Amino acid sequence: MRQTILAVLSLSAMAALLTGCGGDMVLLNTKGPVGHGQSSLMMTSIYLMLLVVIPSVVMAVWFGWQYRASNKDADYKPTWAHSTTIEIVVWGVPVIIIGILAWLTWWGSHKYDPYRPLESDKAPLTVQVIAEQFKWIFIYPEQNIATVNEVRFPEKTPVSFKITSNFTMNSFFIPQLGGQIYAMAGMQTHLHLLADEPGVYRGISANYSGYGFSQMRFKAHSVTDAEFAQWVEAVKAGNGTSVNPESVQKTVLDQAEFATLRDGNRGKHQLEVLLAKANTPEEKAAVEAMKPYPTKPHPVTYYSSVEPQLFESVINNYMSNYHGADHSATAGAHEAASSEAHAAVEPASSVVGE
Repeated sequence: MRQTILAVLSLSAMAALLTGCGGDMVLLNTKGPVGHGQSSLMMTSIYLMLLVVIPSVVMAVWFGWQYRASNKDADYKPTWAHSTTIEIVVWGVPVIIIGILAWLTWWGSHKYDPYRPLESDKAPLTVQVIAEQFKWIFIYPEQNIATVNEVRFPEKTPVSFKITSNFTMNSFFIPQLGGQIYAMAGMQTHLHLLADEPGVYRGISANYSGYGFSQMRFKAHSVTDAEFAQWVEAVKAGNGTSVNPESVQKTVLDQAEFATLRDGNRGKHQLEVLLAKANTPEEKAAVEAMKPYPTKPHPVTYYSSVEPQLFESVINNYMSNYHGADHSATAGAHEAASSEAHAAVEPASSVVGE
């Protein structure tokens, strides 16, 4: 009896969550055409699968009741072995549903391809995104400004995100506006989103990337065209705090400033243990130079200007082994290794011949 009550309560809680009564279900409370389309695809798939799940559950309960040991009126057919009607239903219905799901998957994959530009009367806004350890950096190349842990864009305007990473693989995700896409070092991925109305939307990292991963949160502000222009001018003038009093205003985001944005990847307790185990002054100095991973998100920071090609330099930094001097150095190392291998083989061959 206790297990039955727990099962009923669990099903009731799941039903409440699916209907949105359990809180703000962001994947079902979308605010953009991409998110709305993906949410519709998800719910359509769930409804199609329920066409199999619900009858199966009902029949399982009904069969158990109908053919219970105490029901002497139930038909008993020990020699029954086949029913064409049942075969058609149990195989035909799932095949049809799988076919519909396959078509929806193909159609949705092309319709909501993150690399596909959105149709709009407005020109898209380009935002370059860098996943840093452990924060998000946004660069506006057309406006020549940058932000940390905050992105703003006009409502009803397509936003073209160009995304990369300056450390391990991560995942850029604004649930209410659209699907996530990975940020990878040495590569550039794309994501096109649009917000239908003004609002503040939660942005997260959807891929575990270390101890400070839980602090990789940011806010995406959808504002009016006038408010966006006002914000850009305030940041360029070094007065971004007039729009967001909790932010930090700085001057230029260059390579030197960019290097300071990286957080450590060890906890304070870990650093204390390493410091206690250090035997030499050099080891102690190395530990003291380490920074701990953050225990809260990096404060929103505005930069009134950006070093040219900063975003591209982050990508090129990881691609340098494939272009230029490093490539030739690698080739020379391979040639030297091959020569040494041949030199080692030739004497051995001559000995065998003797």
